[in-house]
Amino acid sequence: MNLRTAESPSPGPWHDRRFVVFATGNFVNNLGEAAYKVGLPLFVYELTGSLTTMSLLAALAPFMLLLSPWLGAVVDRWGPRVFVVPGLLVQLTGAVALNLAVLAGRASTAALFCLGALVQLGGEMYRTGWITGVATMFPRNAARSRAVLSSLFVTSNVIGPLLVATGVGLVGYLGLLWFNAATFLAPIAVWLMGIHPPAKDGPRDGGPGRRPALFRDIAAGWRIMRAEKRVLYVQLTSLPLHFAGGVGVLSFMVWYLRDHWHMSAGGVSTAQAVANIGALAGSVYIAARARTRPRTVLALSATVMTGALFVMALPSTLVFVACMVAFFTMRSAMTAVTSMIVIKYLPPEVVGRAEGLFNLMSGLPILVAPLLIPAVQQTWGDVAVLVFLGLAAGLSLLCLLCFWPHWSEADATDPAAANDDDTPVT
Repeated sequence: MNLRTAESPSPGPWHDRRFVVFATGNFVNNLGEAAYKVGLPLFVYELTGSLTTMSLLAALAPFMLLLSPWLGAVVDRWGPRVFVVPGLLVQLTGAVALNLAVLAGRASTAALFCLGALVQLGGEMYRTGWITGVATMFPRNAARSRAVLSSLFVTSNVIGPLLVATGVGLVGYLGLLWFNAATFLAPIAVWLMGIHPPAKDGPRDGGPGRRPALFRDIAAGWRIMRAEKRVLYVQLTSLPLHFAGGVGVLSFMVWYLRDHWHMSAGGVSTAQAVANIGALAGSVYIAARARTRPRTVLALSATVMTGALFVMALPSTLVFVACMVAFFTMRSAMTAVTSMIVIKYLPPEVVGRAEGLFNLMSGLPILVAPLLIPAVQQTWGDVAVLVFLGLAAGLSLLCLLCFWPHWSEADATDPAAANDDDTPVT
């Protein structure tokens, strides 16, 4: 019996008091991080006026994705408890130190970068811990619980920019950064209430003697993933879209609205909130469909994202914001599909390492983008960055043309999976 069949007679996650408490703490933490992601780049702009510094800070999040395979292997071996509270404490330490450095007037570029890296490292540890721990904390509704938590995460990304838009005039950027630091305490309080992943019984292999190296675990997971061509084709096709739609691109759009269009900080936050509503709509639409065709969604995402980047170069603020909304809507749909197909076609015992390896694959282009964007902008100008990103996104269309016939052959070898109408929600 599969997980979805086992869960169907059970009441929804919101009927479980433990889940409600956990989801509340997680949502509060996500609100702080959403405000941090918007507020910190704007704060850095106010301090330095430098796109390079903004881009370097934006590169920290995808850089931490490069650690995902090893973090996933550690969790597979020792359990998610090793990262939940330690990750939160690392985040809290970095956030408090960053705020104190600003208060002391010592917020140099190096200090901002190092302390921001500490916050991002703790965040990646915490996310790895709680995401892998959901199945053991809420076994009766594991998939549905994960779906609800994912929706709450997207919702927090919608509310976060609104918090910045309203809060920056009341408490300033530093007040928002202190708010982010305080939200790390919410999941810790949930843990102290006894709602956390159970201790792992023993090593995954269950045998005596020396355990295999983490690298061997990762390599074994990669071999299984590479053999499943449908998953591999989706991930390879999405790589150019990850490059053109990563956090570095978001920072560039924030900078473009502020520097090129001279939009106020509140206006930028509002524009980003509207784009996040589009992202929420894209994610919910894909998750609600009974049958999802990955090639069709990827083709539509590649077309819209590529076209939006080129149209953004037109001399109109309204057109830019409208294209920004369309861009992030389709990026969210693309991300939902890439997550779904991993769970649909790979065995459960590989999904953890698969998530980490695909984070590594997508993290590389996301990491490179913030490093190239300032160079392109300084050499050829603001509009050239949009053209450059549009050309990069268009590479995904070439990937689709190359993989399409082979993808059909992979579906033909497993007609039951190809016609499966039950696409899981992630």
